Amino acid sequence: MKRFPLIVGVFVMYAGVLIGQKPPETPKPGPEHQKLSSFVGNWTFEGEVKPGPMGPGGKMTGTDRIQWGPGNFFVERRFEGKGPMGEMRGVEILAYDSVKKVHTFNVFDSMGSTGSGTLTLSGDTWTATGTGSMGGQTFHDRCTLALGAGGTTLTIKCEMSADGKKWAPSFEGKATKSK
Repeated sequence: MKRFPLIVGVFVMYAGVLIGQKPPETPKPGPEHQKLSSFVGNWTFEGEVKPGPMGPGGKMTGTDRIQWGPGNFFVERRFEGKGPMGEMRGVEILAYDSVKKVHTFNVFDSMGSTGSGTLTLSGDTWTATGTGSMGGQTFHDRCTLALGAGGTTLTIKCEMSADGKKWAPSFEGKATKSK
């Protein structure tokens, strides 16, 4: 029984220390999150899908609406377009993983395609590298997204690979931000 007052005393002192501490501050987006701001806006795009194992080639056109998500830690891209395989809609999330210290993306579309990967920025050019699946097939892809002067144009070049070793062009195009 002599231990009971000691245990209660330690508990009371510990509780006093906890109560006296300030709660942690709400996280705020940092400079790495802000780098995604170049994508925010309404865009129209057009380009050429190259024929390959994922489908036929041909012209593709569409629109993107890209906006900050709650808290400004990520951007949400809603896209729709028409290409060689018909109409398509989807959503993509671009974010910065502050633990892994890397920008990431995850994409899903109305044709059942999914994908994820990382983004790196060098100057005004983003490079996206990832993997995805569509129609029971997996693929590797990499794209360069070069921002033009003023950040109102984006030149896009993509390649695709079944094995991550042998690459072939899969898309080339241009996007223009609305004013």
